[in-house]
Amino acid sequence: MKQLITLCFIIFATSTLNAQTGSIEVSTGGFSFIPAFTSREPNIIINAGTNPKKRLTGSLMYMMRMQSMTPTTVALFTRYRFIDKKFKAIVGIHIPAFQMTEEYKVTSFFGRELTMSYPINEKLTLGSFILNGNARNSDFKVTLISGNTNYRHKNWGFLTQGYYLTVGDLTGVAETISYDINSHFQAKAFGNYTITDGQVIGTVGLKYNL
Repeated sequence: MKQLITLCFIIFATSTLNAQTGSIEVSTGGFSFIPAFTSREPNIIINAGTNPKKRLTGSLMYMMRMQSMTPTTVALFTRYRFIDKKFKAIVGIHIPAFQMTEEYKVTSFFGRELTMSYPINEKLTLGSFILNGNARNSDFKVTLISGNTNYRHKNWGFLTQGYYLTVGDLTGVAETISYDINSHFQAKAFGNYTITDGQVIGTVGLKYNL
């Protein structure tokens, strides 16, 4: 177990040093590609990635609990933009994603994703996101299908999502509101409402873009 944690930190440090983009976020909650799985405990979220203008990119996300300073998630991604016109389509894999308890019990997750987007105008973009994956050390399997709109006006951003999740046959809606304070700092608020079971999740955070 200690070897696995050490390996994760080595990969994280190496990726960060070679990164061309990156951010650090302090949040009252966590982050998840599946809105209904977003953590409610305070986290520090670090992202690092290669040049996003390239067709083939790599990135890493490291999420850590603020209270105990133990890792929550370490995830490696690689993505390829196979359609790069006004309409864009990107396929990606999680190779893999590790989730950890405060006792360092690790669950690994291998995921496949497809992202598509089309700009209606300079302010509004329509998109969709499909995630399919399974855990490596359990029988957990999940498919997420979502549609979204991304609206930007001056310093404001509004990302609205509607989604279906095969785990529990959940349907839900989520909203992420962002405000660019300046070229580096961004304030964020996230809310999720799972229609199927009435679950509500809300977080706020402050993000620093390198």
